[in-house]
Amino acid sequence: MAAFQEVFRRSGIDERRSPPGMVVPFGGSNIVALIDPGRKLKVDPNAHALGIKEIDGADTLRRVMQARETFSKPDIDPQLRAASLPATFNGDARFFEINGRIKPIGFPGLEVVARSAGRKIEAKLYVVVLPEIKIKVAFRNVMVPGSGGAPAFHAKKPCNEQDELLTMNNIWRPQANIRFERVPSDWLVIDDSQAAIKQEIANATGMKDASLATFPDVIDVEKLKGIFVKHKVQGAHLTIFCVDKVWSNGGLANGSFARGLDLAFISSQRGPNTSAHESGHFLGYYSKSASKPWDSQGHTLETDPKTGKENRAEDIKMLMRGGGAGWKIPFNLVKEFRDFPG
Repeated sequence: MAAFQEVFRRSGIDERRSPPGMVVPFGGSNIVALIDPGRKLKVDPNAHALGIKEIDGADTLRRVMQARETFSKPDIDPQLRAASLPATFNGDARFFEINGRIKPIGFPGLEVVARSAGRKIEAKLYVVVLPEIKIKVAFRNVMVPGSGGAPAFHAKKPCNEQDELLTMNNIWRPQANIRFERVPSDWLVIDDSQAAIKQEIANATGMKDASLATFPDVIDVEKLKGIFVKHKVQGAHLTIFCVDKVWSNGGLANGSFARGLDLAFISSQRGPNTSAHESGHFLGYYSKSASKPWDSQGHTLETDPKTGKENRAEDIKMLMRGGGAGWKIPFNLVKEFRDFPG
């Protein structure tokens, strides 16, 4: 059966959608596979707003095999492997580069079709061409008085802002054409030996005797967000604070987004993509979609269309799932993240 399929996972193609959806960056290109038994179909040339050309299958298959080898290694995180391991292709696969240099194309996208010699449509693909959105983000490791009063990291696992930024862009750029730019910032020192800081903590946590207040090991986001909002970095759309433990929605969390305040928290127990996940909550908050299939307060859940039950094999791949972020952004949610006013 003829069908368009993604070549490389997390590259902006969602083949689980019916018809599949594809993100192409405005001014750039993306590639897609066409499963074409008999290799006789013609990709409709009437998609005049796109440049479409068939590319060398041998070179593409070589790159696919390299990716499969990389993500099959035993030390690869299983969740990353599930979201990244490419499919295998046989001789029925053809590969096309779709170029988006002519003009932007919004959702639901431009229909691209593969037709038989008799003009029957055998496969469909919806393509959007998206201009790049730039989000300025700042990272602040939180410091507290340590041994001898010298500042020490609050987190047992401080963040490396370059690593966080690299992962965020590896997820968001190919799948939504959203690029994060780092705003330089200093670490945030919270000296709870100072009377004014003690009073802030006491007010936030409901302590009567401020002299006993200390900065807690576990950051209750709902209670303490008012302390952090004053320390957002000027010029950043989003400020992410790294602390040791985060308490949110009744339990310990890898991270948390303070809704409406443009700040987020990541903890020592975070995963490599927690910052990317919290950035999704931040972007989703600004969605103008009338239907809002997803809201920044919740999480996605992949279900089996036949049974309505959780599809664990697919859900674990998703960036915005609860209980440990994955890596994939479904095509139908991309538009939810692109309404940030800038």
